[in-house]
Amino acid sequence: HFRSSDPIADSIEAPVALVVGNDVSTDEILPAGARVLPYRSNIPKLAEFTFDQVDPTYPARAAQTRDSTGHILVGGTNYGQGSSREHAAITPRFLGLRAVVAVSFARIHWQNLANFGVLALEFMSAADHDRVEQGDVLLLTGIHDALLTNKEILVRNQTRGEVYPVRHSLSDRQVDMLLAGGLIPWLRERRAQDARDPGSRVSPGG
Repeated sequence: HFRSSDPIADSIEAPVALVVGNDVSTDEILPAGARVLPYRSNIPKLAEFTFDQVDPTYPARAAQTRDSTGHILVGGTNYGQGSSREHAAITPRFLGLRAVVAVSFARIHWQNLANFGVLALEFMSAADHDRVEQGDVLLLTGIHDALLTNKEILVRNQTRGEVYPVRHSLSDRQVDMLLAGGLIPWLRERRAQDARDPGSRVSPGG
């Protein structure tokens, strides 16, 4: 079973829950404002609003595969532009988002995806964005090796029999975070290491 705190897998085979165009903002991913504000600390409830301006069926469809394969999102250029709210990464991740494959990312949202254990990949050919449709099953293999050596990953569209080369531009620190499952598990691991180090004053619980 996939959990939202799991480390990034070496291979992912999952359906595309949504294909979006260019300049999708964090407000489109998760609306701001009075309708949503009361639920800021209630992630399961907040998740029900994810992408509801784009496709209100997304949360229910994503939830169907959340505990099995998870799902993938496909985006255009400047995915995640606008405000820097972390919740725009947290709620799709809660719904089982494993990876976003986009033409390009807005930098702060790209960082937030890594913080919450979502793999952000860029199409090496922008035209490949238009070849993927909602419901297509994508297969990504050799992820760990590609992350650690900066190799390209070949995304196989199992539904259409096509292959799309993609790349990541993550730092070593972000790669470590993804392999740990996100920022919080990564920090937990580092604290445990510090606690094992006789020169460290950090306790395992502190």
